[in-house]
Amino acid sequence: MARILLFGSGSIGTAYAFILCRAGAEVVCVCRSNYEAVKCNGFRIESTVFGNHTFKPTVVRSVTEAVGLKEEAFDYIVICTKSYPGENSTVASKISPAMSSHTTNIVLIQNGLGIENEFKTYFPSSPIISGVAYMPTTQVSPGFVVHTELERLHLGMFPASNSLTDKTLLEKFANLINKGGATAILHEDVQVQRWKKIIANGTWNPVCALSRCRDVEFLQSSAFASEFIKNAMSEVCMLAESLGYADEINAESIEWQMSRTRARPWPGVEPSMMADMRKGRGMEVEAVIGYMIKMAKENSIAVPRLETLYVLLAGLDFYFRMEEQKSSDQKLGMLL
Repeated sequence: MARILLFGSGSIGTAYAFILCRAGAEVVCVCRSNYEAVKCNGFRIESTVFGNHTFKPTVVRSVTEAVGLKEEAFDYIVICTKSYPGENSTVASKISPAMSSHTTNIVLIQNGLGIENEFKTYFPSSPIISGVAYMPTTQVSPGFVVHTELERLHLGMFPASNSLTDKTLLEKFANLINKGGATAILHEDVQVQRWKKIIANGTWNPVCALSRCRDVEFLQSSAFASEFIKNAMSEVCMLAESLGYADEINAESIEWQMSRTRARPWPGVEPSMMADMRKGRGMEVEAVIGYMIKMAKENSIAVPRLETLYVLLAGLDFYFRMEEQKSSDQKLGMLL
């Protein structure tokens, strides 16, 4: 039986905890704000794909607590937190107590580009599996997650590899996902899939957060909305082309992403940044769009729409983080 530590038990983490539990793995979930609810009632998932279920894996408050449960090492540490470049090293330090064995593999199921680099720097000799998930989920209350539309997990090694050892490692984890009733697809270079997903994530996330419209709502908001989204997506494709991905990331990729949106019922989906915006929380600005702007500047590629979205989104994110700091300072002042 595979032994898995899941770090980041929010919406996407809950979905994969369910899948891995259903595959027969021993799953230990590190929970934060939802710990009390999950400890008492377990996780609840309502899915148009998997049905409605309640499940109760082992839950802990910290990695140190998880390590103390038994001496046996974890086979995988699955990280499903939001990705904040510069802060991923903090996540790496938090999981380090569980990385004492050379047999423990890291699995990153996170949005964005360049998210693997800090983990590879922190754990240079540890195998890293990079995962690109299509799993629209929302945590509507602590421990209660709603999932709709589709599920798919693209997996590949970081850095890209086609060695027999890495292929075997990938297949073992993919078998767990498939056994749990989900779909895992293996790739020699999974970064192609990251770029395919960022076509949508790098445009719809900031647009919906800034406009306060869901994707289908935004398309109906003006006569220019659809053209703007397609042109912004074309800028993403230009960046991918500069990396040699022109055969895989192109107009066809844009049409596939647009067709997904057009097929959705009104009012469409609420991307993760929009959900964070509604709650006044920090957003994955740098991983989802900032990395592309940095790359564009380094390669002298003009991406005016993406740059505008980035500047406005970074400003909104800065405001939210200032407000969070004010609230934290006020609470601290009340305690003193």
